[in-house]
Amino acid sequence: MPEKEVRAVMNMRGIKGHFNFRQASPFDVTELSLNLENLRELVGPYHVHSFPVPSVRSGQCSNDNVGGHWNPFAVDTTSPPGPGSTHDKYEIGDLSGKHMSLSGRSTYQMTFTDFNLPLFGQNSIVGRSVVIHLVSSDTYACASIGYPGAVTVASCGVLRSSLKIKVNFKHKKSTFML
Repeated sequence: MPEKEVRAVMNMRGIKGHFNFRQASPFDVTELSLNLENLRELVGPYHVHSFPVPSVRSGQCSNDNVGGHWNPFAVDTTSPPGPGSTHDKYEIGDLSGKHMSLSGRSTYQMTFTDFNLPLFGQNSIVGRSVVIHLVSSDTYACASIGYPGAVTVASCGVLRSSLKIKVNFKHKKSTFML
């Protein structure tokens, strides 16, 4: 089974940079590398959210668009784990809880390992989004987490009166069959 490497490229509200995620196999830890500039000491928490960023919608980073934090195991967030807790005590998507906040920083460059941030299987973060929050926890900037390798996109549309529906299907090219 080939390793997976995916990226979220951040370019919103002046923040530029990327989040790289790499996992050699479903049985290995995931390496997370961040390189962010122009944070202007405004932001704090950052998380993986449930859905990708929509391409043409207002409030792109809102929970209405990207969903809440990626938490497929329904980890109880009302009692946050203490410092030094293991990664399984956090939501899969709680990157700042597991690896420290962006608070008070103008730039940030760091690499972490995470044993509960899968790129394989049904709980994978692939195709979801990364959201950077203000210190107040309001959403501020976001980017979609890409897919490994080449991706095929198929679209279909329906037009009825004034209602237009567009559905995009994304699938890894090497396994896509027509």
